[in-house]
Amino acid sequence: MNNIQQNKLNKILSDKTSGSSEIVNKINNLFITNVNELAFIKKSITILKANLDHFAAVNSYLKKLSKILKLNNQQLIDDFLNSFTTEELNNFDIIFNKLYKKNYWINSIITISNSRTIFEILKLWKNENNKLKVVITESRPANEGKILAKELLNFGMNIELISDAMSALYVPKVDAAFIGADEILKNGNVINKVGSKSLALLCKENKKSFYVLTTKSKFSEHTKYSVKKVDPSRLWNYKSKGLTVSNIYFEEIENKLITKIITD
Repeated sequence: MNNIQQNKLNKILSDKTSGSSEIVNKINNLFITNVNELAFIKKSITILKANLDHFAAVNSYLKKLSKILKLNNQQLIDDFLNSFTTEELNNFDIIFNKLYKKNYWINSIITISNSRTIFEILKLWKNENNKLKVVITESRPANEGKILAKELLNFGMNIELISDAMSALYVPKVDAAFIGADEILKNGNVINKVGSKSLALLCKENKKSFYVLTTKSKFSEHTKYSVKKVDPSRLWNYKSKGLTVSNIYFEEIENKLITKIITD
């Protein structure tokens, strides 16, 4: 593995703002540019499995690619990598059509964090409804909501960015909530960016639909989820006697709070 390859791989490993679908897309693009470097691809798979095993979509992708690599057929490897993006876009179309068919009347939604699935679905929605308004929470501490807002603004979307704490003021005003997912547990519960459960509870209280939009790659065999604390300095880089800073990125949303999980 040369320095350029190592740097590009490290950039993916240190990505704390992209959703899992976008991370998989970045991995696939890295492998496409190194399609003839099978030793690099195999070593990268080992490293990615060790560091990103908490992402169901990443695990699903790496598992499929590993099976193809074992066949030692360069053409099959090329075909898999080159067709991946097209298949992903087709999956987003399927999700959109299922959602839009019964919810065409929706003119405003609220969402959280930065999800490629949500991004692609909202682009398709705008093609059908140019008046769609999207409310996005900033999604602290990494502010992924700002990233999604910028991307959607490039497509002329009507965006309102709010603080996470303002969600209770905005849920009553919108027609529904859309979120992506990092993992779907076997019991139907969803793992997503912290703040998603608060949004689900607010939707329940205000009788608003709460939709989870995700590809089948997010479904896992896991039956439970353990909350993991991450680097507290990302929230507040300050130390003092008696102070504990807790930073949690992901949480579990119970299936009973979800209107429907819509997938390809």
